[in-house]
Amino acid sequence: MDTITQALLGSAVAYAVAGRKAPKAAVLYGAGFAILPDLDIFIQHATDLDAMTLHRSWTHSWIVQSLLAPIVALLMCKVDNRLDFRRWFLVIWLAWVTHSGLDALTVYGTQLFWPFMPPPASIGSIFIIDPIYSLPLAAGFLAILIAARQRLSRQIMLGSLLFSSAYLVWSVGAQHWITQQTHQALAEQQIDYQHIKVTPAPLNTLLWRIVVIDEANYYEVFRSIFDGDAKFEFSQFNRGSELKLLLADSPDLQRINWFTHNNYKLEQLDNKIIATDLRMGLEPNYFFRFQLAEISDDVVTLLTPNQLPMTRNAREGLTWVWQRIWDPQRENPLQQN
Repeated sequence: MDTITQALLGSAVAYAVAGRKAPKAAVLYGAGFAILPDLDIFIQHATDLDAMTLHRSWTHSWIVQSLLAPIVALLMCKVDNRLDFRRWFLVIWLAWVTHSGLDALTVYGTQLFWPFMPPPASIGSIFIIDPIYSLPLAAGFLAILIAARQRLSRQIMLGSLLFSSAYLVWSVGAQHWITQQTHQALAEQQIDYQHIKVTPAPLNTLLWRIVVIDEANYYEVFRSIFDGDAKFEFSQFNRGSELKLLLADSPDLQRINWFTHNNYKLEQLDNKIIATDLRMGLEPNYFFRFQLAEISDDVVTLLTPNQLPMTRNAREGLTWVWQRIWDPQRENPLQQN
């Protein structure tokens, strides 16, 4: 999730642990510790691909966090003795592990078990920014800062934590429901596939984007929880599988495959081979596109995997998302342009 939301979640869990002892200090310390894992964005990397795939790695590892938390707690006992070691440990550890756990619910990818290297956790049940999740936590944070000792402030803070947690449960349930519908539609339409990825459209959990992956093709469709019996209308696209043979020795392609759980496509633009992460964006515009190789006189030369700029039309895209929630016939204008 975005860093502000992570700070708000950290403040809420810290308040749940130490709010009666030191309410304002708890929310401020919790917010401060919660944003520390995201400071890895300031680490310089050799390539754009490294920057993407090494973000949310060791700083987001539950293993690293669990090892560091007691050490930092001992230090904090000397800095501020209003909290004992047990409370400091819980404040720090919970701020960190809930940060990583929340990130794992987004689609980007979080390496929860670094230095072990299974594919990053990428559940994708909530969008990276979701005001329905974040705003209640913001209300609780402000209530404690304004009137820390008021009973109403405590109720708002703890209520916001319960509501936001219930919202995450809802998101997982809605994702599962849409996934089951997708499996049924694919069977009815006799579409073969390797796997599917179901993720929420921007800023909500009412409209879901579905990407169906096969070796040669991928399919995209959107499904609202209000679509009822409306038929799934899959749009089919070429995945560029023939280009994989030209990149058989590319460690960058192997890393993209690992990081995205095989949710990528290849295409040739002019003389460049481009790899695109299909999980983040709306067809045909995607956030993460990397040049991997150049073809000249039938010779393939691997390139530094630099990220290509994305064509953005956020206003039109968000307007369509809102309209599509309620109208299953609303077509994606970005595909029409």
